[in-house]
Amino acid sequence: MLLLKKGGFRHFLRRKLWEPLLDLAKQGFTPHQLALTIALGSGFGMIPFIGLTTVLCTFWALRLRLNVAFTIVIGYLMQPFQLALYVPFVDLGQTIFPVTPISFTLEKLSRMFQADWLLALQKLWLANLVGIFAWLLCFIPFGLAVYFSSRKVLHRVLPTE
Repeated sequence: MLLLKKGGFRHFLRRKLWEPLLDLAKQGFTPHQLALTIALGSGFGMIPFIGLTTVLCTFWALRLRLNVAFTIVIGYLMQPFQLALYVPFVDLGQTIFPVTPISFTLEKLSRMFQADWLLALQKLWLANLVGIFAWLLCFIPFGLAVYFSSRKVLHRVLPTE
C-alpha cells in the first residue's frame, strides 16, 4: 500500500532501479565508452556458454577502460536471450562446421548419457564449442550495429566532454 500512496510503482521503479542504473552508467564516461560498454555487455551476455559472461565482461571492460559494473549489468540483463539463443547458436554452428549434429531433445540427450556419459559430454562440449564460434560470427555485425546506434543516441542524450 505504501507504493500506491507515494506515487505508485512506476515512481518506485524509477527512483530505486532506473535512476541508480543511469547514475552508474554516466560515471565519467563518454558516449563512445558507454556505447562500447553496451555493445560488449549485450554481446557477451548472449554467448552460449553459461558463466562466461562475467569473465568476458570484466576482462574487456578493464582492458578497454570501460565501466566494469555497467558492462556486467548489461551482460546479466541479456541472460534471457542467452538461454533462448543457446540451441539456435549450437544448431547454426553444427550447420556451419563439419561435425556430427546432436539433437537437443530431452529423450535423446538422456539416451546419450545412459549409453556412454563420457562420449555424451564430449559431443556436448564440441556442440557448445561450435555454438560459440557461431555466436562470434553473429556477434561481430550485432556488436557493430549496437555500438553505432547507441553511440548516436548517447551523443544526443549525454553531454560530450
